[in-house]
Amino acid sequence: MEKLKQQTGIDSIISLIFRIISYIAFGIILSIIVIVIVDGARYFNPSFFIEYPSQGMTAGGIGPAILGSFLMIFFILLFSIPIGVLTGTFLSEYGSKSRLGRIIDISVTSLSGVPSVVYGLFGLALFSITLGFGTSLLSGSLTLSIMTLPVISSSVKEALASLPRELRESAYALGAKKTETIYKILFPAARNRIITAILIGAGRVIGETAPVLLTGAVFYSTQLPNSLLDPVMTLPTHIYFITMAYGESAQWMAKATSAFLIILILVIYSIAFKIRGGKQKS
Repeated sequence: MEKLKQQTGIDSIISLIFRIISYIAFGIILSIIVIVIVDGARYFNPSFFIEYPSQGMTAGGIGPAILGSFLMIFFILLFSIPIGVLTGTFLSEYGSKSRLGRIIDISVTSLSGVPSVVYGLFGLALFSITLGFGTSLLSGSLTLSIMTLPVISSSVKEALASLPRELRESAYALGAKKTETIYKILFPAARNRIITAILIGAGRVIGETAPVLLTGAVFYSTQLPNSLLDPVMTLPTHIYFITMAYGESAQWMAKATSAFLIILILVIYSIAFKIRGGKQKS
C-alpha cells in the first residue's frame, strides 16, 4: 500500500513537470507569434496588400508576392492531391501486406525527414535544368508538390486505416466491389481527415523558402506571371531578400510580410482543425 502511494506521488510529480514544460514551450511559441504579428501588423493598410514594392523596398506593398504564393499553393495541391491520395489509399487498402507496399511506405516515411533545401536542389537539378523549366512557377510547384506528398499520403493512409472494419465488411456483404467501397464508403467517411491533411500540407509549404528560392522565385518582377514558365515572387522569399539585401529603411516591409504570412498560416491551420473536429459523413 505504501509503495503504491509512493508510486502515485512520483507519477504526480512527473506529470506536473511535463505539464510545466508544455506550458513553457507553448508560452514561448505564443510569445513569438504575438510579437511578430504585433510588430508587423501596424504597417498594414489596403494598399500594402495590392501594390508592387517600390523605392528600393522602402515603399509599396506585397501584392505580387501574395499572388505568387497563392498561385504556387494552387498548383502544388493540383499536382500533389491526386498522387498523395492514391498513394495513401494503396498503402492502406492494397499494399499493407505486400513487399511493394512496405517499400513505398518506408520511402514515404523517409521523405518526411528530408531537409527542404535537399528538395530544392533536387528540383533545381531535375525541373529547372534537366527538363528545362528554368526558374519558374512550374519548377517551384513541382518541387514543393514532392515535398507535400509524404504529408498527404501518410495522413490518407492513417485516415483510412482508422475506419472500422465493419464499414468494409458491410459494403462487401451488400455486393460492393473494393473500388466502390473505397470511393463511395471509405472516402466520405474519412473526408474530414483527408481535407485536414491537405490543408496542413498547404500550411507547411506556403512558408518554405529554400526550395522556392532555388527553383521558382525571383527577387522582384515588374509583371505578373502569364504562364507556368514565368518566375514569381512569394512571401517567404520576399522576406528573405529584404532581410539579406536591404538596410533598416526596408525592414518594415519584412516585418509586415512576416506578420501577414503567420496570420495566413494560422488561418489555414485553424480551418484544418475545425474541419478535423467536424462530424464525419456517415
